[in-house]
Amino acid sequence: MKKLLVLLFIGTCGLSYGQASFQGNQLLDVYGGGPNFMKYNFYGGGPNSLGSVGTTSIPPSGLKYSYMISNDMSIGVDVMYNSLRQSYVSTDTVFVDTAWTYVTSNYMDLKSRLRIQARFNFMIPTSSPNVDSYFGLAVGTNNRWQKQWVNGLLTNNENSSTLVQVPVSARICYGFRYFFNYNMSFGAEVGIGGPLFSAQFSYKF
Repeated sequence: MKKLLVLLFIGTCGLSYGQASFQGNQLLDVYGGGPNFMKYNFYGGGPNSLGSVGTTSIPPSGLKYSYMISNDMSIGVDVMYNSLRQSYVSTDTVFVDTAWTYVTSNYMDLKSRLRIQARFNFMIPTSSPNVDSYFGLAVGTNNRWQKQWVNGLLTNNENSSTLVQVPVSARICYGFRYFFNYNMSFGAEVGIGGPLFSAQFSYKF
């Protein structure tokens, strides 16, 4: 993936000025990327866990809208969501009738994050009239949720007020789009503050 992005970046840069989107164009991007870092910080797993029963993961994915206010810059909004749901069985020690006993319970943990960001793209000259190459900056909200169910009962419910230390999220990235006709394109982004790598489909109108 890294080699592909490097080759595409080199191919888009040249001495002549080429670009697929210009002032007045609007673009809608649907994208999905990774990795989902929530997998590396599993909320409920512990030494008593008897193994994961099931995992449902939504990697960093979303929808972007942008409006070209000039040939060199667009403004818009980026809505990004990702989550992780895991079910497992855990054996816990409980003090009952003056003695410790073992109780096996079914757990389900859910973590999710939603970011709504103002997005600014700065166009980079390319050698192809079918390619948009851009440098992106974004800043916005940082909302998180974390829940746990034990034997079907909600036992823990936290939100941004306890989970988030910095209520603002930010993103910096490089991306490109290749238009295979006037309206539609495939592209990719690399960046931080969201998916490290993402693929996107764009529609221009």
